[in-house]
Amino acid sequence: MKRTSAIRAAVAMTLVAGLSLAGCGNPTAGGTTDNVDTTAADYWPDATKKLDGVNLTFWVGQSDSKVPVKVISDFEKATGAKVDLQIIPDSYENNVQTKITTGDMPDLATWEPTNSMLAGFVSTGKLQQLDNAPWVDNYIDGVADLGQTKGHRYAALISPVNVMGVWYNKKVFEKAGITETPKGWDELVSAAKKIKDSNAADSAFFEMGGSQWGTQWAVQVQLAEAANDGLWDRVNEGKEKFTDSTIMTAIENYKKLIDDGYYNSDAGSATLDDQAAALWEGKTGMVIGNNAQFNVAAALADNDKTAIDENLGFFPISSKGNISSLSPGASSAVVAFKTGDSTREAAARQFLNFWMSEGYENFVNDRALVSALKTVDSPKSVPQALLDAASSIANSAPSMQSAAIANPDLYINLANMINGTATPEQVAETTQNQFAQIAKAQGAKGF
Repeated sequence: MKRTSAIRAAVAMTLVAGLSLAGCGNPTAGGTTDNVDTTAADYWPDATKKLDGVNLTFWVGQSDSKVPVKVISDFEKATGAKVDLQIIPDSYENNVQTKITTGDMPDLATWEPTNSMLAGFVSTGKLQQLDNAPWVDNYIDGVADLGQTKGHRYAALISPVNVMGVWYNKKVFEKAGITETPKGWDELVSAAKKIKDSNAADSAFFEMGGSQWGTQWAVQVQLAEAANDGLWDRVNEGKEKFTDSTIMTAIENYKKLIDDGYYNSDAGSATLDDQAAALWEGKTGMVIGNNAQFNVAAALADNDKTAIDENLGFFPISSKGNISSLSPGASSAVVAFKTGDSTREAAARQFLNFWMSEGYENFVNDRALVSALKTVDSPKSVPQALLDAASSIANSAPSMQSAAIANPDLYINLANMINGTATPEQVAETTQNQFAQIAKAQGAKGF
């Protein structure tokens, strides 16, 4: 399921205001968990401990409704517990926080493992700490760093998070005489020029301005080095702005690619489906995006690994090199809530322990996912491009979504730019004003 900045912004503001009020009125909703001993012998129950008579609820979004089905079935058979899977309508994030604000709360739920999306629940004492989880040491490189905020772990990563990079058509590259994947923005532009000059495809890049949400990735990939150098910390503190040179230059570089004719002529109105078809059919050479966009293209090949591997590939890209940028979504992580029922809270932790140990191999095989654990191989059906994307997490940078305290409507503002209703300067100014408004509402210093 894709996650939009507008949803994150609304959730962040509502969680801070609404959940604080809800927490005051509901003493069983859970206080802070700062003093919990996650090293205690009974904090992490054995994965297959019998739980006859225990009933848990699990919330999941419509697009991710099949993700936990196999694990739930296996867990129920192994422990005797019952897990009620409840599908929450879209928009998932807004509906989840609304239900929790009004006193309804699950035992478990899929949730985006980012600072901005965890912080509201954590600040109001709604989530169980997952520190010292038995499976953490088994994570592949880079994954263990995710799902944490305020110095503690609150989300279990069930699969590697999405990353931003370049998904490319290998046959277009071959026609254009590109024998090595680009390193850095300048080489990426050179590759685009080769595609354009050789007529190897209808366009070098393809944008989905009609669907809007993918427009932000071409800007964000350029910020990887700066992000690793503390860009988002400075933005969070009001010490750097979207209107300053780092982000402004990235916006201008994106606009120049469009102005120079490297994108599809209908970039302002084309949709995600249009983009996926163009990539798969070789009508475009490259898509700057995340796994969600690739998955739509792969579906056009009926997820045939052989066909996909022959035609599509992935490489990370950043301003100066090949650093990928993290793009976490709710489908990659699960949180456990503080319900006030100690038996169910322990059972929820046991469920996560089962998922990431006894049940994990069946899970990734059932869902054909890249494994997040070094101890479990990825299914042979997983396309190489997805394996390469997951491998890039070890050399990645935080995105705005994963590191900023607020997530403004950058993608909408960029879509407006593509359609000629905003200049790069207006994009930056509008985005900064939105960011400052949300940050101020959260009580952040510097705004």
